[in-house]
Amino acid sequence: MKRAIQFQPPRQSVIFGYTRRMLDETATNANQFAMSVAEIYLQTVAPDVRSVPLQLGEGDALFASLKNNGQIIRRFMDGTVKVLPADLEDAWVMALPEPYRAECERDLAKRRGQWTMSELPPTEAGTAAGLGRLVMEFGQLMEALAPALADGRICANDLPHARRILNESDDLIAAVLCIRRQLQNVLPGAV
Repeated sequence: MKRAIQFQPPRQSVIFGYTRRMLDETATNANQFAMSVAEIYLQTVAPDVRSVPLQLGEGDALFASLKNNGQIIRRFMDGTVKVLPADLEDAWVMALPEPYRAECERDLAKRRGQWTMSELPPTEAGTAAGLGRLVMEFGQLMEALAPALADGRICANDLPHARRILNESDDLIAAVLCIRRQLQNVLPGAV
């Protein structure tokens, strides 16, 4: 039996959704976010392949850059410019603050059946951060599971909790994979 075709929203819709949520839920405004995007974009994309005229500046040029970059970002989000260029996507996602970035990365990876993993430095601080994330993600999964398990079982009545449980379990799996990667880097011949 064939699986029913399920169309996915465009990648940019996922990214814009998290951006809107971040702008609504934090004190960040579109211009501040646009400057973060511009900074990352200009640091990570070679000048000869840039397709978006984002800019940085100091003094009077800073105000002009703020206005320019904010307008560019708003035009993408309001649909005036229809397609988010591939060279801008990474900078945009990396500019999202946590937890919006991690959730956006998770949803983008899930589209292809992949997991996202943070790259932690192979230091004591990196190990501590990985273990801290593992504990945090486990706690968030338990928090998501609690209402579903209140009656002692998971059934159709728990559908309102299902999406959050799946998302939190994906985040926990990614945290475990991150720790696993650190161990693989230490053990010779580990697969």
